[in-house]
Amino acid sequence: MLLVEAGCEVEVSPDLLPLTLARDGIVLIQQGSVAEVQALLDRWTVPFDHPHQVADGLTVIAPRVRANDGDNEAGFTDLPLSPHTDRSLHVQPPSVLATLMLAPARAGGCATLVDGARVLTLIRRRADDTAIARLRLRTTSGQSGPPVVEFIPGYAHIRYRDDRIAGPHSTDGHTDLVADLRRLISDTARSLHLDAGDGYLVHNHRFLHGRTAFTGDRSLVRFLARVDSDHSYAWLNRGFSIASS
Repeated sequence: MLLVEAGCEVEVSPDLLPLTLARDGIVLIQQGSVAEVQALLDRWTVPFDHPHQVADGLTVIAPRVRANDGDNEAGFTDLPLSPHTDRSLHVQPPSVLATLMLAPARAGGCATLVDGARVLTLIRRRADDTAIARLRLRTTSGQSGPPVVEFIPGYAHIRYRDDRIAGPHSTDGHTDLVADLRRLISDTARSLHLDAGDGYLVHNHRFLHGRTAFTGDRSLVRFLARVDSDHSYAWLNRGFSIASS
């Protein structure tokens, strides 16, 4: 299995994976297996449970249902998934997410990735942190959820989804800021084709991920985890490092 810096072919040593993730928010996986990715994560993280998992922190994502309006199983269809952070409505979402493609789609099914740190830098040019902090996820039933961007001294933690479950909302009524956020996410999204054995590992408090619609029997394994509390990079569980505004 190879670990590679995104945007170049520089190989990443497994020992430097947490450092690279802290710096870039993403590391690409090539020629990997489920056992290898699991062993890699076991070195410095603990699994994060999910209702659909087949083992601790591990879920197989493949078409099996046709999602109905308002349900939370669109991932198990061949429909597109808009960029999101996993478990965004959870009290303490996982900080680490990894995927590994088992069988690519016949057509479509490309991963979409958005660097939330880049989006935050751009939106901070349009609004102050107070206005940004008042962006919250609101469920389709109208219930106000957690902040889209939580500012902690020196850090930021992004939670995002925009689907049939919840979407961004400004408690100040700044619909223009919500529109800016959606546009920046769309404008900065990039596509990544994954063959069998390919995948990515992202900081789930920073990077948004999704996919395009597809045909065929696409099958992917997703791992959710948090950094071990005794690890030197346990601060990744709080968010990603940012400069003061």
